[in-house]
Amino acid sequence: MSRQQKTDDVLEEFRKAYPRSIADLAHRLWNDICFLHLSVSAYLQLYSSQQTVKILNSSAPRFFACLENWLRLTIYLGIKRLTDPAQSGTRSNASFAGFAKLLREAGETAAADVLEEDLKTLKQTLQKIRRIRQLAHADLKAVLCEDSPFPELPRNELEILVDAISNTYSRTDARFRRTQSHVKGMGMFTGVDVLTSFLQRGVPSLSKRSSDLCGELENEGRLANA
Repeated sequence: MSRQQKTDDVLEEFRKAYPRSIADLAHRLWNDICFLHLSVSAYLQLYSSQQTVKILNSSAPRFFACLENWLRLTIYLGIKRLTDPAQSGTRSNASFAGFAKLLREAGETAAADVLEEDLKTLKQTLQKIRRIRQLAHADLKAVLCEDSPFPELPRNELEILVDAISNTYSRTDARFRRTQSHVKGMGMFTGVDVLTSFLQRGVPSLSKRSSDLCGELENEGRLANA
C-alpha cells in the first residue's frame, strides 16, 4: 500500500507541474527511463566482470545466460520505444517524439523545439540499436543466422547512450518540475552485489553436494554391477 501511495504522489507531482494533457506521458517516460537505468546497471554489474561471470557460471549457468539475453532485449526494446516516432500509422506512441508533439500542441513550443533538437543529436548513436530487425518482428533470416540475434553493444557506448537519453528527458523535465531528475542513481539499488555475495558463499557447498551426489551414483553403479 505504501509503495502505491508513493507512486501516486509522484504522479500527482507531475500533474501539478505539467499541463494536464502532458503530465501523464511525462510521468510514464520518467518511469520508463528509471527502469532502463535499472536494467542497464543490473546488466553491466552482472556481466562486465569476469569474476562475477565466473560466480554466475558456477551456480546457475543456464539461468544467467537466459537472463543476460533477456536483459539485453529489455534494454534494446526500452531504448527503441523511447525513441520511436510520434505515431505509428494512426496510433500515437509514448515516446520522446510523441512527447514533443504533445508539448507543441499544448503551446510549449520552446520545450518541444529543444527536445526535437536533442533527438536529432541522438539519431546517429541510436542507429546500431534501431537497425536490429528482431526488435520489430521475428525476421526469419536474422533469427536463423548463427550469430546472436541481439548483438552486444560495448559497455562504454551503452552507458553513454543511456546517459544521453536521460539527459534529453531531464532537460525538458527541468523546465516544468524545476528540479533535476537523478534517474541515474536508480542503478545503485539493483541488489546485484548482494546476489553475487550469496552465490559466492553457496558455490563451494553446491560443488561439494554435486561431488557427493556423483560419488553416491558411482557407488550405486558398482554395487549394481557386482
